Amino acid sequence: MWLDEQRLIQRLVPRLLRFRQTNFYRIIQRTLMLTFPFILIGTVSQIIQLTVLTKTGFIASIFHLSKWVPYYRYLHYPFDSLTTLTLNGVAVVAAFGAAKYHAKLNQRDDQLAGLTAAIALLIVAYQYTNQNQIGVFNTLLIGTNGLTGALIVGGLTGLLFKWFSKPVPAQSSPHTADILTRTFSSLLPMALILVLAVLVSLALNWLMIITYSAESWSAFQKYATTSHSLWLTFGMAVVTLLLEILGLAGPYQERLVTNSATMTANLNYALTHHSAYHAFGTFGGTGMLLALVIAIYIGSNNHNYHVVARWSLLPALFK
Repeated sequence: MWLDEQRLIQRLVPRLLRFRQTNFYRIIQRTLMLTFPFILIGTVSQIIQLTVLTKTGFIASIFHLSKWVPYYRYLHYPFDSLTTLTLNGVAVVAAFGAAKYHAKLNQRDDQLAGLTAAIALLIVAYQYTNQNQIGVFNTLLIGTNGLTGALIVGGLTGLLFKWFSKPVPAQSSPHTADILTRTFSSLLPMALILVLAVLVSLALNWLMIITYSAESWSAFQKYATTSHSLWLTFGMAVVTLLLEILGLAGPYQERLVTNSATMTANLNYALTHHSAYHAFGTFGGTGMLLALVIAIYIGSNNHNYHVVARWSLLPALFK
């Protein structure tokens, strides 16, 4: 067994090292570093919002902040906006970064590529309504759950810019004529990705209108979970996995909002009254981040990893 493990490590480590040298790994790494400060700020804002500026919050209930802090009921509004605009929009930043770095590695117009990917993701996430076709954005696609889909949109945008646009020379201060030339040379990939985004958006809206109502979705989940067909079970599992990668709920998954106000109130009640009657626990998910932060401190000597872990410690304690 020991020899087999050693042989596996000897084969796996060189492949991982080669993978880290690929452009794909560099794009993903740089994109995640770009999104990290937005996620950090949004997470800290959410912690303040839920624990300090909510009457039933853990810190607010201990110090009775609502009784002596002036204008307490109004203090949560700016933090609500900050949390929404960061955590519920970070996938747009990821799409921008993935397309930008992909295009930059291939000497294409990185700014136009990034902006095109961001707009394409917003088009895909747009939800139509019956009131004069004015809709809202699906936060599952543009928030933290949609990071994988954003990377796909950004990568596809970078590929189209690589295939259908011309290389641009690196210039510190390009002339207006050069910028105009670069813009016209990028019109074709921009049009292609935006048209593709419109088609995907129409398909998603059609599917949601036809099959994503609460009643039909519950019936579909019941049919999938009670079926005794091996092929149907395997197919539904694959669909659930693919939808989860894109940030959506699948047939075998209920979209549980583990950071809801109800769950927070139940947990705070249990902590303040030393009772577990109104509380419940969840294993895995964001709760495992604390163990990951501790593992980074123990098992890694990389200074950059320690910096990220240090900044992530406070969110991991409260998430």
